[in-house]
Amino acid sequence: MAFKLTEARVSQSLRHDRWTLKEQLIEFRKTLENDRLMRMAQQKCENGTVLQWLQQISGSSAFKKIGELFSFFRRHIEVEEKKDHGNMIDITLLAHGAIRDSMIPACCLLPLPTIMDVVLYNPWNCTIDATAAYGIATGIMKPQHRIFICSKKDSCSIRDAGHRPVKLPNHWNSMSKAGEHMIPNITLAPLNVPEDGYFKSFESLTKKYGLPERNRIIIPYIVPAEETKQGKESIPFYVVSLALSLALVGSRFRATVHLTTCLGDQSVRKFDQEYLKSQYACAVDNSMMTASSDMFKKRPF
Repeated sequence: MAFKLTEARVSQSLRHDRWTLKEQLIEFRKTLENDRLMRMAQQKCENGTVLQWLQQISGSSAFKKIGELFSFFRRHIEVEEKKDHGNMIDITLLAHGAIRDSMIPACCLLPLPTIMDVVLYNPWNCTIDATAAYGIATGIMKPQHRIFICSKKDSCSIRDAGHRPVKLPNHWNSMSKAGEHMIPNITLAPLNVPEDGYFKSFESLTKKYGLPERNRIIIPYIVPAEETKQGKESIPFYVVSLALSLALVGSRFRATVHLTTCLGDQSVRKFDQEYLKSQYACAVDNSMMTASSDMFKKRPF
């Protein structure tokens, strides 16, 4: 009996050792791929400020998922290359998001020439709903369609009109034009499909009003269900942007990226609102940007 028990323990230990070795091998391959991509990024970067920043931050744990994100975007790009798109495309990223704690130069969101611009739509410290996201993805939303409301509905002491920033530019927030100006660190989190309310509303609008036209691509940030909770944690947008720019290398595409995500301030120490106003615009807490019904009159059906 004791012999059988010992034999079972040895067998269990061997299985555990084999599984541990397999996990270590997987992690080793991920590390090699991540290192390859970071070297490739530095080789292809043409902006001195971005290159210096990449060299300083390349060893950060923030980039541990760069390989997975690269593969995620590469699969999307390979599918879209088979379609009737031109070489200049618009990519809309759908994700949950926030701004947190630190700042980076805006140009770091355009690390390689494959991304010509990154455009933000909602003011800083402002969330966004599916109606505005649909308008952005299809290209029909213009600055005059912006409406600001309270995201808290019943418990807000500020009327909807008070959520509209006082000095709101009549254009969107272009990161290529922002250049080396400092902006908050944007973090993205995956959509929680299939029960994600934001994404379900977006899909409903797509079914009702139609998909984007040629040269417009929508990429929802969705993590496979089999991945662990760690895979669903927030990740800096600069990592996502770098992975996308690398995935576009070798394709025929150059892209303008449109980010449809919430930009509410979730920092431990809140950002200086006066500075955010000077960079573009900043909303009061609990503000949400949506779109007027007039927007849909611009949609050719």
